[in-house]
Amino acid sequence: MVLRVNPRFAPATRLLWHAGVIGALETIARHGFRASEVWAQHLWESQTDSITVARTATQLGLALSLHAPSYDLNPLSSNLEIRRISRSQVLQSLETADSIGARSVVVHPGHLSSSTDDVEEYWDHLEDWVGLLNDKAAALDLSVALEGMEKKRLQFVTSVPALERLAGICSALNATHVSLALDIAHAGTLGDPLEFLGRVPRITHAHLSDTSLEKTHALLGEGRLELPAIIPSLLERIEATPHGLIAIEGRLASDEPRALRVAAAYLEKF
Repeated sequence: MVLRVNPRFAPATRLLWHAGVIGALETIARHGFRASEVWAQHLWESQTDSITVARTATQLGLALSLHAPSYDLNPLSSNLEIRRISRSQVLQSLETADSIGARSVVVHPGHLSSSTDDVEEYWDHLEDWVGLLNDKAAALDLSVALEGMEKKRLQFVTSVPALERLAGICSALNATHVSLALDIAHAGTLGDPLEFLGRVPRITHAHLSDTSLEKTHALLGEGRLELPAIIPSLLERIEATPHGLIAIEGRLASDEPRALRVAAAYLEKF
């Protein structure tokens, strides 16, 4: 297939979960993409070794980012053992990113353990977590991007003011290896993604999918977001960063290949 898609667009391997990581990378490259976001959970569940992933990406000419594990994890948990295990797995995934040749890692920031908890205590935990992530990322010369989350119970790193506060924490700590990842669909559950792009500093990575009333991560063009207006501004922001990618999400479990076909066709015009 002719390579006609902007090289910053990077379909997530999660779109093709049943193909395994290597099969997903091969299919992504065949559809004209030159980058991909490997999910650590996908890598571990498919029992694919890092050397094989790195070699395959090089052969296919794919730049990589890594999505850190998030299933069942909470690096801000009020349960100290859950917090410890969660942080350990995420920090381990930074080493995985380095071994597959990815230079950026997307990390979920964590969430409340209970809706009755004091959110300020979690901001304290998050500040500590930013410092630990920065130390590990600096040692590996990686960039970590903390992802803004959707409007959902127990999530608190969601709104424009919350992301501005997180960016301020990174600046105050001089955490030069930690930045923010903007998820367009997540932003769409709270307001206009263009407002996030206009106001939130330190965005170096992004996730792109549509969103609808029925599904947070819908296929491109099959939701309610004004993507033709959003995508050019998003590209301008991400192209200004050295390793920033726009990871494509929106998995269709009943027909995984269709999500990739839709994305390739939709994004050709950008």
